[in-house]
Amino acid sequence: MFSALRLRSAVRDHETDTLRFKTLAHTLDLLDRELHAERRGLKERCERLAATAAFAQERFESHGSENKLSTRIDDMTRSMKDYTRRMKALQRQIEIVGQLRATASNLIEPGDTREAPGLRPVLAPGPQPLRTCVSK
Repeated sequence: MFSALRLRSAVRDHETDTLRFKTLAHTLDLLDRELHAERRGLKERCERLAATAAFAQERFESHGSENKLSTRIDDMTRSMKDYTRRMKALQRQIEIVGQLRATASNLIEPGDTREAPGLRPVLAPGPQPLRTCVSK
C-alpha cells in the first residue's frame, strides 16, 4: 500500500551540485570577461576620439569658422556623451556580476562539507542535521 520514498544518493547530489556551481562560475567568468573587453575597447576608441576632437577644435579656432568642421566637432561631442553613458552602464553591469558572484558563493548551506569549484570552500565536515523536504 505504501511505498518507500526513494532518494538519490548523496554522491549523485554532490556531483549535480558541483556541476551546477562550475557552470555558474564559468558563466559569471564569461560575463566578466565580455564586460571588461567591451569597456577596454570603448575606452581606446574614446581616447582616439578625444584626441581627434582636440585637434579639430584647435583647427576650428585658428582657421575661422568652417561649417563642416563645426558639425564634426558637434558629432564628436555627442559621441563622447554616448561613451560616458555606456561606460556607466558597463560599470553597473560589472558591479552586478560581482554581486552575483558574492551571492553564488553563499548558495552552499553553512556547515556543508562540499566545495563549490570556482566559488569558495565551505566549512569543515561535521555532523549535519537531518533535512527533509518539509524542514526549513
